[in-house]
Amino acid sequence: MKRMGLAFLGEPEVPEMVKLAQYAESLGFESAWVAETRFARDSFVPAAAIAATTQKIKISTGVVNVFTRNPVILATSYATLDELSGGRAIFGVGPGSPLVLEPQGHTFKKPITRLREYLYVAKGLIAGEEVNFKGEFVNVQGVKLEYKPIRPSMPVYLGVTGPKAMEYAGEAADGVLMNAFVSCNYVKRSIERLRNGAERTGRNLTEIDRTIALITSVDQNPDLARDRVRPFIAMYLTRFPNIVQETGYSEQYLAKVQEAVNKGGLEAGAKLITEEIVDDLVAAGTPEHVRKRIQDYRDAGIDCPVLFTFGSNIKETIESVIGA
Repeated sequence: MKRMGLAFLGEPEVPEMVKLAQYAESLGFESAWVAETRFARDSFVPAAAIAATTQKIKISTGVVNVFTRNPVILATSYATLDELSGGRAIFGVGPGSPLVLEPQGHTFKKPITRLREYLYVAKGLIAGEEVNFKGEFVNVQGVKLEYKPIRPSMPVYLGVTGPKAMEYAGEAADGVLMNAFVSCNYVKRSIERLRNGAERTGRNLTEIDRTIALITSVDQNPDLARDRVRPFIAMYLTRFPNIVQETGYSEQYLAKVQEAVNKGGLEAGAKLITEEIVDDLVAAGTPEHVRKRIQDYRDAGIDCPVLFTFGSNIKETIESVIGA
């Protein structure tokens, strides 16, 4: 089959994630990703459970941020996951989102600088080196892992959204996991940003694996498939400013959605999510429509769609997109 990944956006329960990842592996899916977003389940526990019960599928967080864990802990966790999986881990990290970080006491300050510093320290530790580094946000002295990681390096995928962060991914990453709820036009713009960053450091765009967190909702009744994702689109249009900025939607429309959510919650905001916006930001509808939308993202420049599936029967959804 064509390259495809499966991902979990905090749901379902961990034992079910494991079963679904095993099933995806049996069908030829390339990778399994566990998001760490909002205040849902963490990434590393489900990722470890998947690693322990599969044989071939690559495993990553999708992604963890560089505010709530320090770089030494991140390096230790990823090296441990890599050991457990037999060298199948992907180092998936990103800056996070201010509206998720601020309630935890973290100011979203210079996220790209922090991301650079974290990667420098983490890569050194995974390589088995003693790391000494004093930066703006990171200060480590004489730190070295007390065990030898099974690989001196692992692929680094950055979960980034904005122009500067995307260019940095072009400079430094092996791959990029583009955010959920973004359009094919956004993908095309982002690829140019990746190209700019790559060329700045003498790299070629082809060296960067381009993946995307693609929201997928499948049902023979297209209205049901679309209605499932409308509240989540409303959530991301009102709580994730980095994504909102990239949509290009009018301030007037976005203000109406925000007002509706403030007054009546996400269900009220969902009523303002039009058919056009559903089709712009996600893949939701009949199996045939969803397969076409997946191909649209491939045509825009995505190498490997990573599917965040919505619906009561995720297994059926996985089956329905085979061949897309």
